[in-house]
Amino acid sequence: MAGLDAAGPQAQPGGGVAVRGRWIGVILLTLAYIMNFLDRQILAVLIEPIKAEMQLSDTQVGLLTGTLFAVFYSCVTLPIAMLADRWNRIRIVAAACFLWSFFTLLTGFAASFALLAVARIGVALGEAGGVAPSLSIMSDYFPPARRVLAVALFTCATPMGLMLGVVGGGLIASAYDWRVAFYVAGGIGLVLAPLLYWLGPEPPRGNYEVRPRGDAMPFLAVAKLFIASPTLRWMALASGLFAISANALVTWMPALLMRGYGASPQQVALYYGPVVGVALMVGLFASGGIIARFVGKSARAYATVPAVATLICAPLTGLALMSDSWQMVLVWSAIPIALLNFPVPPALTVVQNLAPPEARSTASAMLMLVLNLIGIGLGPLLVGAMSDLFAAGQGKDSLRLAMIATMVPVMVLTALALWMAGRTIEAEHAAAEQNP
Repeated sequence: MAGLDAAGPQAQPGGGVAVRGRWIGVILLTLAYIMNFLDRQILAVLIEPIKAEMQLSDTQVGLLTGTLFAVFYSCVTLPIAMLADRWNRIRIVAAACFLWSFFTLLTGFAASFALLAVARIGVALGEAGGVAPSLSIMSDYFPPARRVLAVALFTCATPMGLMLGVVGGGLIASAYDWRVAFYVAGGIGLVLAPLLYWLGPEPPRGNYEVRPRGDAMPFLAVAKLFIASPTLRWMALASGLFAISANALVTWMPALLMRGYGASPQQVALYYGPVVGVALMVGLFASGGIIARFVGKSARAYATVPAVATLICAPLTGLALMSDSWQMVLVWSAIPIALLNFPVPPALTVVQNLAPPEARSTASAMLMLVLNLIGIGLGPLLVGAMSDLFAAGQGKDSLRLAMIATMVPVMVLTALALWMAGRTIEAEHAAAEQNP
């Protein structure tokens, strides 16, 4: 099946990928992930004009930004990941990029809640093929010692995509119309997809592994491996809980600043976008750097560092959301936003480290399944539903109170789940290294 795995710059003798080809792959995969997150999150900065035009409730907005996306994303994530453990991963990511970009562009033509829902479902189906295959490729680009930093670099596409979506989407919507923002975002992805298809290098699977690579593991075998690991179970739960807070924040913060504090769309684009983007990026790099420093002494750092960060994050988030002005909300929320991202790189890295090469895409998809069903599926919807519930008595403060009631308790539960993962993570890492 060599023809199926041939794409882009080829492997060197010895199984590696040429340095030039590897960095081409890193750049293209990161750009694709930027567009993945931009197209997913651009709706957040456009909530208020879309809601006003179509007379939507906050619960409907929560369905569009969360539950509908999460359910359909999750339905196809595992099948695509299993395909990626068997077929050319670069081509899968390129096809997925084309699909989600096409439906992002179509979102600009929607004229009702139903049509918006169809477009968002299409975006979800495409984006389901982006992350897990990309993480599998990244694991074969870098040796284990550098993997956590490589994953942290790749996941910096998340804050970059969010920042570009908020800034670009907000400014374009202010200057033209909210629909034009979707046209531009979708068009960029439609250009990027063929570049990834033609230029991205497909590395040999298990490129840096001592253990020999076998055939791709069946889904039930990977599920059994995942369920049998206390570390993976607790890390998956922590990731899902973390995602409730993270998605509630990034989905509803632009609307809160505009509706609750009177900020203009231009102010949200120019100030909130850079603040949240830089804070998220600092958190991702700090997480990877701190954990990389301590994991040599103990693998527990994969769990304990994000647990402490998340515990600190909880009270700071409450203080930020109780501020009197949108400027102070941004000032006080910068630290919680940075700390909120500490669980991301270690969770992804632990899955890659504990799963065998032939199961990494599927194992990553299982983590993403939990993260998306719990986090994306519940976070925006819970806030939206509570905001509608509180609206009669609290008015414009209903959204702020809903965010606090959702995010702060969940952050404490996230830290508890990470602490539980830390109890077994060291032994499981040692076993994985001793039994290739």
